[in-house]
Amino acid sequence: MSLRFVDVLNVHRRRYEDNTNAEDGVIETYISSVSNEEDDDDEESTKDVQELYMTQTLNHFDDEEKRTFEQRFFYSDRYVQPSSSSTMFRGAKEKEDAKTYAFLCVGGEGPAMTKHVLTDSVHCTGDMLVLAQRLFEEENAIVHVFGLEHRYYGKSYPEFPDQSSPVSNENLQYLSSRQALHDIANFIQHANKNYIGQTDSNPKWVTFGGSYPGMLSAWSRYKFPNLVHASVSSSSPVQAQLDFPEYKNHVAKDLAYDMIGGSDKCLEIVLKGHEEIATLLSQPKEKGGAERVAKMFNVCNGADPFYADVKNVNAFLGDGVIDVPAQENDPSCDNGSLCNIADICDVMTKEYSKSGSAVESLAFIASQQSGGQCTEVDWNGTLQYISSADAQAGGLRSWLWQTCNEFGFYQTCDENSLCPFGRGYHSIGEDLEICEVGFGVHAKDVKANVENSLEYYKGWDMDGSRILFVNGDVDPWAELSITGDRGSEEHPTVWVKEASHHFWTHMVKETDGEAIADARLVIQGQVMEWLEEEENNDNDGKKANKQGFVSNDLLEKAKVAQQA
Repeated sequence: MSLRFVDVLNVHRRRYEDNTNAEDGVIETYISSVSNEEDDDDEESTKDVQELYMTQTLNHFDDEEKRTFEQRFFYSDRYVQPSSSSTMFRGAKEKEDAKTYAFLCVGGEGPAMTKHVLTDSVHCTGDMLVLAQRLFEEENAIVHVFGLEHRYYGKSYPEFPDQSSPVSNENLQYLSSRQALHDIANFIQHANKNYIGQTDSNPKWVTFGGSYPGMLSAWSRYKFPNLVHASVSSSSPVQAQLDFPEYKNHVAKDLAYDMIGGSDKCLEIVLKGHEEIATLLSQPKEKGGAERVAKMFNVCNGADPFYADVKNVNAFLGDGVIDVPAQENDPSCDNGSLCNIADICDVMTKEYSKSGSAVESLAFIASQQSGGQCTEVDWNGTLQYISSADAQAGGLRSWLWQTCNEFGFYQTCDENSLCPFGRGYHSIGEDLEICEVGFGVHAKDVKANVENSLEYYKGWDMDGSRILFVNGDVDPWAELSITGDRGSEEHPTVWVKEASHHFWTHMVKETDGEAIADARLVIQGQVMEWLEEEENNDNDGKKANKQGFVSNDLLEKAKVAQQA
């Protein structure tokens, strides 16, 4: 979900230069939290996962609609039947009174899902799959697990009779969160009939998702409470917002967050460096400031792009000359790879102590992140690429369409903000130009679309029941989620210290901190309580206080249950 303009063309270029297909791997870091695992059907870990398709209605809002498309989903029955060597299968599962549940990992934007969505991906592994296993082993419950790919992403693109691209402006009209919610509703009914086999007494469904899928997870319970019993909504920015300067303001806070390896000095270097680069680029040509910047940051074609179009300068500075992984911050990643804030701040402050130059320190980080390849800075080229069918790769064009027609989420860097990058160099105008040029959506319509989404989903003011919101304090997207102190107080919330974007949904690792482990226990405890409630009981026993922290009683109960 986090888009650096300067990355778009560089990822596209490297796709053709590098046979390892960098496209998906890099696009995921700025468009989504979705991981790009290798889809190896022969892997032992995914042998019980089926890749399947269902015939889905193209337009749920037209009663005369006859067109359909094939939507991909994944299914595993590993928590339905034991392995042949298992001695665990006894008690309720040998009888007809076994409790049966269905868990759905909701798909969203970004690269394609793979079978790993139901084994070991960043999707729903640490929350949904761990809970399913626990219910199966400890409660003798039957748990069907599914993963549903979002329309217009991965392999779930509609095909059109004239063979036109599914991401043309005309064909993208059937891509929206509202269509996706009806896809989920249809899917649940399809799964009940064809995979679970209970039509009179259907199982209780729980949806899980992080980021945009987290939004859909919450909204599926909100809009279809007759089908979805409960929802876990992780790192979900449910408050649609056109101009989102709070994102980069939060990045600044993360750079100074000492508990994750940031520092005031680190933030100071980033701020000072961007200020100095802005000064150099504003110098008259004869002073050579632009040439110096182009050389230090290995800009393709030297300083020419900076002289050719001021929008190139904006694209270069407004999103940062380095990538700060606030959204993807992983404390356990390898030291020296600049894959988290602690590593970046450590290396950058050491460089600064040697050179005394903030610009040179940033240039060193940028050179390491680019792998020595030159950085292409071409705003018009970026617009052309985004406007082309090639931008279907990694789900880029689909997601940008959704931002223009539903959510906004434009991460600006205003002059009077706390943004740590080139303040005043990323205005809302650049994002609205993408909507205008790439999709033919005028600025006033983008604003109206965001307002319409807020009216439909209610944003922070959404009501409903049995929806758990979980957020990490490192994650900039938490600024638009329901956290207890922000948004409705009607929903239980969990606030996870030192955690980035839905980090608790990732695979469980020994390096996970206590806060991550506790968050998973709280999710398990809350969902297990809700599974005991009947459909007509919407008094979900809210567990969160007004500060957005889950209450200690639920956490203690979860820990006791785990130790039992």
